[in-house]
Formats: sequence, structure tokens, C-alpha cells
Amino acid sequence: MNTSVVSLSKNSTNAEISAALGEQLNDGSTRVFAVVPSVNNPSRVTLFMCQQVTTQTNASDAQKFFLGWGQGTRLLRAIFSADKAMVNQNGIKAGSVVPFDILVQEKTEAAYAGQQPKINPSTGEVISSEGMAVYEHSSLVPVGEGAKVVTLPRETATVSSNFPGANLIS
Repeated sequence: MNTSVVSLSKNSTNAEISAALGEQLNDGSTRVFAVVPSVNNPSRVTLFMCQQVTTQTNASDAQKFFLGWGQGTRLLRAIFSADKAMVNQNGIKAGSVVPFDILVQEKTEAAYAGQQPKINPSTGEVISSEGMAVYEHSSLVPVGEGAKVVTLPRETATVSSNFPGANLIS
């Protein structure tokens, strides 16, 4: 397993993870960034993992050309409870690559008690689909089946086409 010496915690920010793992994230592999003893079971640990993926948006060609919109990266994160002996046997530690992809799926129910819904960073408003708050659920899936975010349809505002120049954008 490829590893790197990193000093991260379960509360590490994406910026801290990116700085610690650096160029290793560019290979698209899922990596452990923290291994934390379970609070409820001494024979288990909690693995905190991340995977950097390339993202696409529905930006227009003009927005891509003039604003650089349309493509970027996102750090997907997942948490998994594991048997401590298996983790030790496989030499899994911070920086280790694990043979899975992370799949993030949006749903309208929380994954766990107290989970906060997604927030639009531009407006501070809760993101919704069909009038219900949207939550992200992360899971580990076989390589090739994840490394992506599956989104729900968004609420859209009705925009009037009765303004000067509207015929130019249809």
C-alpha cells in the first residue's frame, strides 16, 4: 500500500488534507487520512478517507472560456468502521491507499442524527430538491463505480423571458 507520513485528524479540513497528501491526491485513489480508535468498541477503528475527483459543471462555452468555469476538483470524504486487527494486518495507516472508490449520493433524508443539510455557499441557503433539504451520503464502492457525486434535481426559479434581449439567450 502506498503511504505518506501525514499528521491529520478526523476534523482536518480539505485544505489541510490537500496540503498533507499533496500530489498523491492526483492519482484518483482513495486514501486514508486518519485512523481513530472507536469510542464504543476497542476492537474497532474508524477510518477517515478521501478521494480527489475532477468535477464538471453545466457552464456554457462562454463561461468556460471567459471565466474558467466548468471543471475543477473536489475532495470526496467517507468514514468507515473497521476491525482493528484487519487494519493492522493490512498495514493501513494515514496515507494508505485502499482499493475502493468513494460514491457520494444526495438524498432527502439525513445519513445520521444531527447531520446538517447541504448549504449553498453563495447564498447560505439550504439546498433542496422537491421541497426537501438535501443531504450527502458517502459509501465505499468497487473501483470504477464511484469517484463521483450523484445529485438530486434542484429547485429552479421561474424566470420571465419578458425583458430586453431575452430573445438573444434562447
